[in-house]
Amino acid sequence: MSETVRIDLLSPLENEAKTAKQKESAPLQAVGKVEWLMAHYFPLKLKKAKINAVLTSPSRGLIELKYEINTGIDNNAEKKCQEESSFDPESFEKGVWSALKKVNVEDLGNMNATELQDSIPDEDSEGRGMNDLLKYEKKLAVKVVFDEISGHVLLVGDQKKLEKKVFVLRNMISHYHWRLSGRDVAFDEATSKKD
Repeated sequence: MSETVRIDLLSPLENEAKTAKQKESAPLQAVGKVEWLMAHYFPLKLKKAKINAVLTSPSRGLIELKYEINTGIDNNAEKKCQEESSFDPESFEKGVWSALKKVNVEDLGNMNATELQDSIPDEDSEGRGMNDLLKYEKKLAVKVVFDEISGHVLLVGDQKKLEKKVFVLRNMISHYHWRLSGRDVAFDEATSKKD
């Protein structure tokens, strides 16, 4: 028998939004958090819980976890397995919300994410390839999200890491965005006049 746990990340963000800009950015915030959870939180937690589960995100900001429940237990080995894999959906959801308290989503803006992602080669002799990006994501427990719908690129992770540790990822993204657009975005932002 299987059960489903649904966690809606979008609705709370929309409800907590105090400005029109926050409400507008809520879907991107939710997408970023879902991607971070899928990459860094759920694999460890599901392995630890020892359950058979399928994790999906059927819509922006929604997570569904379908898991199997053993009901007809006849022998001691199956009983032991069920005891080891005890899964409490409420505790699981509380853990998700607790983990998300530390997670920040930084929107780097509309960078034509699909083209940008396609322009990054798998390997690069200077350490700027997609494989390098994936290594940094894993090492720093951050996630780079190339959102196909909005075209935005998001950096998602612990606030302190986003401030101090992800400069290599920022440089890599800026480098390929610059090559696509013919300009250096970071330079343009640094030299633009503030009104």
